[in-house]
Amino acid sequence: MKNALLKDVSTTSDEPTGLLLHRNSAPLELKHEICPEQIRDSLPARQGGVGFLFHATDWETLSFSFHNVRKRSESFEQELWNTKPFIASPIYSGSQVIGANIACPVPLEMWLGSPRGIKRFRETQFFPALELARKAGLNMVAMGASTPYACNYGALPRPVKPPHITTGHAATAAMLKDWAMHCCEQLDLEPGNTKLALFGAAGRLGTTVAKYLLYKDAPKELVLIDLPDKINLLIDQAKELLASDLLGKSKVSVHTFSPDTPLPDFDGAILASSTSVPYLSAADLKRAQFWIDDSHPRAASVEAELASRGQTLYIECFARGPAGLDTAFPFRLPSTRDCYTCFAEGYSAWQEGIASDFIIGSPPVWSVSYTHGLLKKYGFSVGPFHGKNGDSLAEAVAAEQCNSHEMMGS
Repeated sequence: MKNALLKDVSTTSDEPTGLLLHRNSAPLELKHEICPEQIRDSLPARQGGVGFLFHATDWETLSFSFHNVRKRSESFEQELWNTKPFIASPIYSGSQVIGANIACPVPLEMWLGSPRGIKRFRETQFFPALELARKAGLNMVAMGASTPYACNYGALPRPVKPPHITTGHAATAAMLKDWAMHCCEQLDLEPGNTKLALFGAAGRLGTTVAKYLLYKDAPKELVLIDLPDKINLLIDQAKELLASDLLGKSKVSVHTFSPDTPLPDFDGAILASSTSVPYLSAADLKRAQFWIDDSHPRAASVEAELASRGQTLYIECFARGPAGLDTAFPFRLPSTRDCYTCFAEGYSAWQEGIASDFIIGSPPVWSVSYTHGLLKKYGFSVGPFHGKNGDSLAEAVAAEQCNSHEMMGS
């Protein structure tokens, strides 16, 4: 079943040089072509399927799906805009097809920076991707990475329903809190006595994460961090959070981030920022014991990650899926059983049989808590420590534990 759906259209290596040169200038060619009818006809009877919609996060990820990716140029950018969304892989539970990954080939930096770019992405990529999902029989689609921007987090009218959509923000907030608790436990930090920083705190996801972090098992202090032009939003947000803390156990402070302003001290950090380029240096990373990065693309460069590895944990936020789950796509995760938290939300809503849009807009705390319960019900959990660059971090965790013990004993 799995091999039957993946029609390999790979090129051979013994082609004449002239033909290879022609391929380098030819239109993009998929490594695997999967028709929507192949997915639809393989889904469980009367249940429909679950989809995961994502975009290329950077230029390197284009090579996951295409043979002849070229260097960035004006003509290649135009070709990407003209390339339609495609089914990147089926999604399996055991040997049963339960859905599909649907990819938009336009990298984030080409569209997120302006209203015009977002509108162009919506019309040429997002809406066609939903139509492709409909043809494939998918009735619940989780929006990965920055795709929620294309529909204003579900608020904009859509020409196609179903599929229904979910932003992934509730599951992401829930899993980020799980990861923070897990990091504290592994590093012998007491969660309730921890100072935690939240980068991108003023954004849509950041506001949801902040509320959920202070719900029940809260840190001693939460530092809200965003760009200097968001200072008034941060101040208002802090007041609102403190007003909702009925037990009065947590402190909330604000800080603006810029290259000229030193970061405050904190034990660990959650990165829910949205930026087109990495902004954290190795020196920044060394200031805390752990960093959980849900930024797409990443908040710190690979070089900064590797240079700080002996002094801190810089990890990817993801979910370990239930036994048998196979996303069948080379995401930068430990295995194809693992998935991004956005997908975990869509999978849980699909399993629950929710026949409407699930999480849209900014979800309230009770909605995040409900989604958290669904994640546990359907077998999602934090996985092994895994670097944003794809490395397993078992050795780094052991080293960080040793550093923590040495500091306590000094």
